[in-house]
Amino acid sequence: MMFLNAILVAGVTALSIPLIIHLLHRSRYRVVRWGAMHLLAFRERHQKRRLEIQHLLLLLIRCAIPALIALCMARPVMTGVRSLLGAAKTSTVIALDNSDSMNVGNTFTQAREFAQKIVDRLPRGSEAAVVLMGGRPAPLLDQPTFDTSRVSYELSRQQAGFGAANVPVSLDLAAGILKKMHEAHREMIVISDFQRTSWSNTNAPAMPPAATFVHLGREEKNNVSVESLDLSRSLIGVGQKLQVRAHLRNHGDAVYRDLRVYFRVDGVERAASQISLGASEAGQVLFTHAFDAPGSHVIAVTVDVADALNSDNTFLASVPVEDCLPVLLVDGAPSNEPLRGATDFLEIALAPSPASLVATRTSNQADNVASNRVVVLANVAQLSDEHVRSLTEFVRRGGGLLIFPGNRINTVWWNSRGKALLPVPFTALSDDPTSISVQHFEHPALELFNDPRNGDLSAAGIQHWFKFAEAPTNTFVLARLATGDPFLVEKRLGDGSIICASVPADAEWSNLPTRPFYLPLMQQLVTYLASKATPPRNVEIGQSLVAVVPDDKPVELTDPAGERHRLKPESRLVRYDDTRRPGLYTLDTPIHFVVNTARSESDLEQLTPPQIESFAKTFGANVVTSWDEYRQLDQRRRYGREFWRPLLWLVIALIFVELWLEQKLGRSRAK
Repeated sequence: MMFLNAILVAGVTALSIPLIIHLLHRSRYRVVRWGAMHLLAFRERHQKRRLEIQHLLLLLIRCAIPALIALCMARPVMTGVRSLLGAAKTSTVIALDNSDSMNVGNTFTQAREFAQKIVDRLPRGSEAAVVLMGGRPAPLLDQPTFDTSRVSYELSRQQAGFGAANVPVSLDLAAGILKKMHEAHREMIVISDFQRTSWSNTNAPAMPPAATFVHLGREEKNNVSVESLDLSRSLIGVGQKLQVRAHLRNHGDAVYRDLRVYFRVDGVERAASQISLGASEAGQVLFTHAFDAPGSHVIAVTVDVADALNSDNTFLASVPVEDCLPVLLVDGAPSNEPLRGATDFLEIALAPSPASLVATRTSNQADNVASNRVVVLANVAQLSDEHVRSLTEFVRRGGGLLIFPGNRINTVWWNSRGKALLPVPFTALSDDPTSISVQHFEHPALELFNDPRNGDLSAAGIQHWFKFAEAPTNTFVLARLATGDPFLVEKRLGDGSIICASVPADAEWSNLPTRPFYLPLMQQLVTYLASKATPPRNVEIGQSLVAVVPDDKPVELTDPAGERHRLKPESRLVRYDDTRRPGLYTLDTPIHFVVNTARSESDLEQLTPPQIESFAKTFGANVVTSWDEYRQLDQRRRYGREFWRPLLWLVIALIFVELWLEQKLGRSRAK
């Protein structure tokens, strides 16, 4: 046995007080001679023994009461083997939730301070590690450390706002770190707000014997978020109108009337709108903008509302604006007659006016492809080996290649020596009339046609078309013919893409060029392929930021926290991988990147206490909601269970017994 307040054990000496009082007030007898006394001698001896026993019992009870009170205040703990573990070195891993939802109120501040208290009170020589759960889970330090003061300092610098908590990966990572730590006594502590969306589909990893779930924060249901932005164009040129559709959602029960929604470009407010959202309702707001200068721009849609979580009230997007989009058209069947060449209709569709974004150049050879964003091969019979190599390298570096067959194409050559460029081999030429199948298009190049107002692809009449072999797993069929055969097939090659059609781009085998959808279809295909040449500017948490810079001189990148990072390009390509924090990243060239996170964090509903207890039972963990609860739990684990409460009940019982004995003795003296 040991005592948590050992100095108060000295209070046991208070048991001497009743003894001293008893000795000082002992009854002094006066002897009186009486002749008939001998008749009462026997009775007097018997009664004296009984009174002595009762007085002794009363004295013992009075001595025990202050002694037991002193023991209660000293907080005795039952020990045994656990007393050896109390001051033993410990390996401890803390999984700290730093997701967006922890920014509600001061939840993350409480969680961070909780983690610091745990680290600060570890026995000397203990080993500690921290796993941050938000976004892409990662350890706070590269390795577990015995320098707990360093862990505490690094914790003090942490902030929340790292996207949704990835609970399964975080717990697996924490369990893996704990297995590699050195001390025999091991513990895992998970500190979270236990948001339902993050914890609902969590499986239990191999948890250590001592596992604790710390539930902090309160549930706030009323929250409005800007969920996403839809842009009408994947590539935008100077002066072209861009439509931005903002999706908003009310995640709570409150009704919001006439919410103000603002549209900003490069930090300057350009437009505003209003929307009303009922309980658990979603809505959309549409903005239109034309950029007057090329380069990298940032748009932002913000809803003006006072709710529980502010970080989801704004959604950002990086928009690169092009001055010119160079496209090389390789005509394999040129003609002096108007609209008889293989690329004549294409040239009109891609550049219908001098102000068009696309600038086409027509040639009968695939030369100087590197200066273009997209190359179109129309009815090209075959290519030289040098052209195949240059086109392959062009696509690998992010360029786009669009292939249209025709009556001059050499299918034997394409299926053998040109197969590096062909997504799927040609099999046969079909003369069965058909059309394009109407379907819900999932590919970004064809999503425009999910709205019939943008054109009905099924209106095309096709008389001749090439059949393809079975599509390999590394290809994607964008659209099919009514026969079920592929109409457009895509293959990714390096950083770029290749799309091949089953019909020519001219009017020899079909009426596609005469249909209203031809112009938007060709522009969508070319702009989609051109966008592959530019690394994405809007990415998810954990994805790398990649940009092409003018030279290999070092550049600096500013992250959302305002910290600057010096980067060294390789072959004009600069890369940054630490994108755990969502927000705006800016290269000084300038190029803007936006790291977005799923808006699942906007639903602030938490697991109920019984559900958390059920999870804890599955994980073999205990649940606490405050520092005092954790400290008592940790005390029991290390030293054993305190038993001052039973002693206190014993004191109360002894007080009642003392009163009863005192009254009984008083009645005896009265007789």
